[in-house]
Formats: sequence, C-alpha cells, structure tokens
Amino acid sequence: VNGCDYHHWLVVMEPPNGYPLRHEIVHQYIKTLAMALGSEEEAKKSIYSVSTKYYYAFGCRIPENVTHNIKSLPNVKWVLPDSYLCPGPLGESEYGGEPFVDGEVVPYDEKYHADWLHDQNDDKCQKKTRSRKARRKEKKN
Repeated sequence: VNGCDYHHWLVVMEPPNGYPLRHEIVHQYIKTLAMALGSEEEAKKSIYSVSTKYYYAFGCRIPENVTHNIKSLPNVKWVLPDSYLCPGPLGESEYGGEPFVDGEVVPYDEKYHADWLHDQNDDKCQKKTRSRKARRKEKKN
C-alpha cells in the first residue's frame, strides 16, 4: 500500500460515551496504548497524532506484532496501517490528525482535518461511495 511502512498504525476507537473534553479523549488513547506497551510514558512516546473531533483515533509508531494485542483491547474498533498524506517541508512524512508532540497534543486547528473534510464534501468522492440505487434515484430527480 502506498505510503504505508507497517511501523505507523492508526488505532480507530469507538466513540466515547457522553461528551468528554478533548484532553480526556486523548488521555483515554494514552491509557489504551499503555495497556499494550506497559506504561503511559511509552505510549506517549509512541503516539504521533490524535483525532478527537470528526472521528476517534490515534496514530502510533509500534512494531506490527503489537497491533494484535491492541486489536483485543476495550473500545478499539480497528488497527490499520497508517499512510502518510504528503511529504513535509523537511522531507519527513506527514500523517493526518492533530499532531501529538513530546507527549502533548498541539492546540486544535481545523487545518489538521482539511483533507478529511475535503473528502467528506467532495461530490466526486460521494458519488463513488453512494450505492448505485441512490445514484439512480438522484438522476431521476
């Protein structure tokens, strides 16, 4: 898969109950990964991005064999190979979501979800993902 190195993983979580604050969601991500890695400190070092608004997930650098442990943890929906979106200004790979640097999530900015929002609002993308029956109904109207 283009952009996947099988060292960067996206852990998609079930939506949280109620309306937790952003820092509470992020702390739950840290606690979840800590169950697989053995400590919150190791989890914080491993996480490189989080998503807390449009979908609930975090990106982490871990060996592929650890993904099997994470898949069985509570509230984990999927563990998928993460792929970079584009090369950064210094040649490094940039991944989606809100950057998580030195154990802290950066202040929220809508730009971190610009690609995701673009795909959700892109008519071409929606036409590809809607069923054939829905597209036929649209043509009749």
